[in-house]
Amino acid sequence: MPFTPGPIIIPRRSRRKEPQKRKEVRKPKKEKKIVYVLIKVKQDQLISEKARELEELFKGKTFNRVVNPDEYTLLMNAKNLFAKAYKIYVVELTDEMNRWFYFVPSEERISFKNKDKFLVFQIKKDEALEEIFRKMVEGKLTKRSTFEVVLSAIQVGLGLLSFIAGYLAFENIIDVSQLSNIITFAIFFIVALQSIKKGYKRRTWED
Repeated sequence: MPFTPGPIIIPRRSRRKEPQKRKEVRKPKKEKKIVYVLIKVKQDQLISEKARELEELFKGKTFNRVVNPDEYTLLMNAKNLFAKAYKIYVVELTDEMNRWFYFVPSEERISFKNKDKFLVFQIKKDEALEEIFRKMVEGKLTKRSTFEVVLSAIQVGLGLLSFIAGYLAFENIIDVSQLSNIITFAIFFIVALQSIKKGYKRRTWED
């Protein structure tokens, strides 16, 4: 009998797709912040009594307390806590003789009653922490230096120059190419001044 070959069976590939590897989505790094709060103790109250009231506000939160510290102690406390949180409250309690500092890492907002000073520092460069805590120990944290005032005035002036140039171009007093040169000049110097400025921004409110 002649040989008749049988059907050739070709195995089908499984339609089951291999699980795709999930791409890791990197979360944007949050900017470090120091929230500085100054509370002055009244003359008829002991600093220890006010401290107990303050610590009651921090109930359920981790906090460090340092008494009459130098700038290095403050700096080390901040650096250690920044490894755990991006925002740190630094609360200074003073009776003019003693200074107690509380470090409270908290991403939630903490409300303080009867505070005497409130400042928020957005940290752009870690090197800026040294200056912040040096000024804090010296009691000069709330004062702007002459350097900062002059730089801010120049930036405002350059912004005003761009606005005036835009108005002159709109009135056809100057042409578009001149406007472009003026704006480019202003932007260049504003960026240059920002790089000269210290590595933090200061404001008097919290997000």
